Amino acid sequence: MLLAVFASASLALPAASSPADSSKTGAAALTVWSGSEKPAFSLDTLHGERRDLAALAGKVVLVHFFATWCEPCIREMGSLQRLSEISQDQPLAIVAVDVAEVDLRVRAFFEKRPVDFAVLLDRDRAVSKAWDVTSLPTTFVLDATLAPKLFVEGDLDWSHPEILTALQSLYPTAAGRNRTHSAEPGRNQSQQPGYP
Repeated sequence: MLLAVFASASLALPAASSPADSSKTGAAALTVWSGSEKPAFSLDTLHGERRDLAALAGKVVLVHFFATWCEPCIREMGSLQRLSEISQDQPLAIVAVDVAEVDLRVRAFFEKRPVDFAVLLDRDRAVSKAWDVTSLPTTFVLDATLAPKLFVEGDLDWSHPEILTALQSLYPTAAGRNRTHSAEPGRNQSQQPGYP
């Protein structure tokens, strides 16, 4: 299994940047998570609706911590949107968690750069502290039981073939994948009822 490859080394891949600024960024490393479990959370969306992480059990979940003032975070948001589009028929959900910013600023950011995955607001940093996030961007990849399996600090090209393979290795059984084809056309899997 591909996870065995990750256990012996981290996967260093190109940062999520354009060719014009690729010399300014280093490669981030997607590594196997060897720390403790992370607590479940419930946060508000950009529109004030409460969302629970637990509602995504059964899917691989990327929990992405970011801020709109963070340049690498801005670059990576485009990469996450590409991943969302590529994987719309897969059991994958992306949850972007904005850390400690004013709601209005975050809303304005996403009005200019819309995404089709959930954006949640960690207004008081309670979730980012509970998850021991010390730098932005930081992303945890959870398996279908919501246990952390992979981790990266820094921006990553989430549409890179090796990253896609690593994510696919975490997907639930083939029977679970077949159920995703019955979703509404054009509807991202993170947009299940109760979780846009």
